[in-house]
Amino acid sequence: MKLRHHIAGGVVALSAGLFAVTASAGPVIYNLSLPNINTFDNVIIGTGSTVVTAQVVEGTTVYNYTDKDGNPATVTVARPGGGAASMDSGYSSGGQSLSGAVWDIGPQANPAGGGVGGKANIPGFNSGLTFTFSSPVNAFGFEIGDWATCCTGGNRPANVQADYGVPAQGSGLWIAFDGGAATLPANALSANDNPGVVAAGSYTNFIGAIDSSGFFSKVTFFGDGFGEVLYAGGTLRFASVPKGSVGVPEPSALALAGLALVALAGLRRRRAD
Repeated sequence: MKLRHHIAGGVVALSAGLFAVTASAGPVIYNLSLPNINTFDNVIIGTGSTVVTAQVVEGTTVYNYTDKDGNPATVTVARPGGGAASMDSGYSSGGQSLSGAVWDIGPQANPAGGGVGGKANIPGFNSGLTFTFSSPVNAFGFEIGDWATCCTGGNRPANVQADYGVPAQGSGLWIAFDGGAATLPANALSANDNPGVVAAGSYTNFIGAIDSSGFFSKVTFFGDGFGEVLYAGGTLRFASVPKGSVGVPEPSALALAGLALVALAGLRRRRAD
């Protein structure tokens, strides 16, 4: 089988036929170029589930999807602190276009938010979006425009670095689930940290999350690359996968798999000799 492990630039697949040990451990985040959105979709389809999509339309803040029980449901999009986010008809870069309208989430010097459980507030939080689902889902994603075009050398406040265990520099994409503490799944120190730039010379990418350990009813997403223009939207993607169907490996399982692959390589060399 394949063990999947999340890194900021996407999902790395490690072939390890001798091991089938995975653990479901919170959301797995996918950061992909637009041509590779099918990577996210195929993980969902592989569980026997269906990807439901809704194209973002300028001026519309409520979108329909089908919940885990097959019933109609809606997601409402607003600023984390409440109120409507400004929208644009779309975004294009390097010959790649987002597939629908977009919300402007360019980080602004607004009152900070995002601190939970005594943690520091994160500048830029209220410039983002909160997606509130009328019925829980456990897979969700959307497209991003203009990330990592500049502003990758900014310094985060020391208390944010300490409380969230994040680096001092970078243009980050943050995500939080159900009002919990935000995490930093993608941090750009140069344009080459955007998978769209690497794949197609385009400042476009896709962010998706799958949590087969449970379900979530709210997702907050924002950036902290101050001075950067940033958009989110295109097409929203929803799904509900079976619990435990999408896992990430325990560190011990990864270590064992690595040792097994080294041993197998040595065995092959001995046979060749």
